[in-house]
Amino acid sequence: MYSCLSVGMTQEDLRQSVQLQAHALRVLGTVEKCLARMSDEKKVVDLLHELGARHVMYNAKVDYIDLIGPQFIWAIQPTMGEKWTSDIEESWSDLFKLISHIMKNAMTF
Repeated sequence: MYSCLSVGMTQEDLRQSVQLQAHALRVLGTVEKCLARMSDEKKVVDLLHELGARHVMYNAKVDYIDLIGPQFIWAIQPTMGEKWTSDIEESWSDLFKLISHIMKNAMTF
């Protein structure tokens, strides 16, 4: 997955980066938490708002938040092979748009 950690790194550097691997796992953990809380909108919003606020403390660039969803889709699509559909892609895309919107809102206010 792309992040501010990966700027200027070669593909091999990206594969070997412990920091980037840890970030990817945190992204997956956030996705899992969002999906587990989907029946409680307030919990999802609170989780993502807090995450966005933490990213401000990390000096993360707001523009990078929009890159995570497409990179996530790019990474998981090949693992699904023929099971991948436009509906599945749209669902993942919509989830990451929601995640990005809430996090960016917290980062810019």
